[in-house]
Amino acid sequence: MDKTYIVAEIGNTHEGSLGLAKMFAKTAAKCGVDAVKFQTHIFDEESLENAPNPPYFNSETRKDYFERTSFSELEWLELKNYCENSLNIDFFSTPFSIAAIELLESINVSTYKISSGDVNNIPLLERVALTNKKVILSTGMSSWDEIDLAVETLKLNNCGDLTVLQCTSEYPCPPELSGINVLDELKRRYKNVKFGYSDHTLGFAIALAAVLKGASFIEKHFTLSKHMYGSDAMNSTEPKEFKKLVDSIRELESAISN
Repeated sequence: MDKTYIVAEIGNTHEGSLGLAKMFAKTAAKCGVDAVKFQTHIFDEESLENAPNPPYFNSETRKDYFERTSFSELEWLELKNYCENSLNIDFFSTPFSIAAIELLESINVSTYKISSGDVNNIPLLERVALTNKKVILSTGMSSWDEIDLAVETLKLNNCGDLTVLQCTSEYPCPPELSGINVLDELKRRYKNVKFGYSDHTLGFAIALAAVLKGASFIEKHFTLSKHMYGSDAMNSTEPKEFKKLVDSIRELESAISN
């Protein structure tokens, strides 16, 4: 059995602090992950000024939050180099606009993650495919027609390394809504495409089940503490449990391979 690629999704939980982002990455690396993933937001390129606030932004606007937690090109480059050269783990990010892709291209990232909300954002898919980098496509809330079109768009624009993720956009996601059996349909439906699982459940039983189903990629939200600020921390996995997840996947791989 090939080694499962395990990603700690950090997102924006670093609060715009480069030092804290490095601490997240260092702690995730100690858990044994293969990569850490962040989010690249450029507010004016992806949102309206009067977009309604989610309830967890009760003390600042969406614009204030994304601008406060954003990094400059030099900061992104420093973070990427720290992950790859000091921690020996992969670094990549989710761009939420074409401008964000251009920013990430300027630091030469190796991989792009497309969020579930951008499955039908055809201009963004076309641009990311033309980078000729690895692409990870998440599918929460999407219809099969939308996923079919996204996969076709990426392939027609020279995306040669594509992984499609089953994902349920529910935070936290109960086991009965995890869609674990959708992995069977992904494998049947898309040839010459890898598949994986973006896990929003609590615990790690579903992630292990996904590996048994043949998922080559597992992503799970990671935080230093569930009490941190932001949209993701409360539903993320803390280091002690994340290490148990990684260790359990490695044990499962050994069992399957022997």
